[in-house]
Amino acid sequence: MEKSVMQVKLEQVLFYAKHGFYPVESKTGGQFVVDLTVAYPIQTDVTNAFNELQQTVDYVSLYTLVKNRMAIETPLLETVVIDIVDLIRHTFSQVNFIEIKLTKLNPPIPGFQGNTAVQYSWEG
Repeated sequence: MEKSVMQVKLEQVLFYAKHGFYPVESKTGGQFVVDLTVAYPIQTDVTNAFNELQQTVDYVSLYTLVKNRMAIETPLLETVVIDIVDLIRHTFSQVNFIEIKLTKLNPPIPGFQGNTAVQYSWEG
């Protein structure tokens, strides 16, 4: 039996947020990048599978979920990515795979040059 899967992605989406454990991070905030992949099975003939937005996972809705969650100040990035995955799971019941990477650009670590990130995957 054939199995078809559709992926919808948000790539390199830039946010300003006040996530971080240290006081300077909640005071000044910083730049973050979100990379998100959402997948779901296609149950119908792929040539006629998508005629309506309701038949797919709307990337505008995905972006809105991510944007709204990124606006909530949170000490740990792990909490942010798990919350985003939970929001997507409860909003789009057809989704059976989610992977998200949240990158903190230029974290305030003395002498550190680079970025830090957390990545989380869920499969149901």
